[in-house]
Amino acid sequence: MANGFLSEMIRRELKFLLPRALVLDCMIYIISLPIYKLCAEIPLGLLAGTAVMLLNFIILGLSAERAVEYPVNLAKGIMFGSYMVRLLITGLLFIAGLKLPQINLLAAAIPQLFPKLAYTFDAIVKKKGG
Repeated sequence: MANGFLSEMIRRELKFLLPRALVLDCMIYIISLPIYKLCAEIPLGLLAGTAVMLLNFIILGLSAERAVEYPVNLAKGIMFGSYMVRLLITGLLFIAGLKLPQINLLAAAIPQLFPKLAYTFDAIVKKKGG
């Protein structure tokens, strides 16, 4: 663990993921303009979803770093507990998307796919050599 709250590895991954997530947020907002016009629900949903995605990513990193310090059975418990917390947080996001008219549920759900998209695209670019 680094001197601060987040390790260097987690900070490095967040520096990779955050700019890509914000670019994807902007792209999705622009794509949604013809359908939703200039409403606040889409950007609020995207930002809420991105915040939850980043929080889940941080929790995953912290629990993975912690789990490697323990025996396998305890590590599995740590990872399962982390999974349940992340699932609860994501569930709360979706409930907020359903209950609050200020947050578009679909826009809040889309950023949950950003890590997969960012890492897959990065792997494809690296495999092609640039």
